[in-house]
Amino acid sequence: MNRIDIVYGGKPYSLGGRSIASIQDEIGTAIAAGVPYWIKVNNGEGRYEDAFLLIAPGIPLAMVNVKPSDDEDEDEAEVEAEFKREML
Repeated sequence: MNRIDIVYGGKPYSLGGRSIASIQDEIGTAIAAGVPYWIKVNNGEGRYEDAFLLIAPGIPLAMVNVKPSDDEDEDEAEVEAEFKREML
């Protein structure tokens, strides 16, 4: 299963079974509607707890697509380039 790591307010969160594109679409739709939006994510390691992050203009949010461990030999520069493309 793929996992997206999210950094919000300097703290790590995660979301499983989603793609960055689907999360970007969800956030984009919420921001376009012009109303505050709460996205449900996982907080913690081992035993996950629900956390709700406020999504609104001006609130920084970073997402990282976590690859399965068999892809760990991928070139670090390629991973950084992919991250930058997805953040645009």
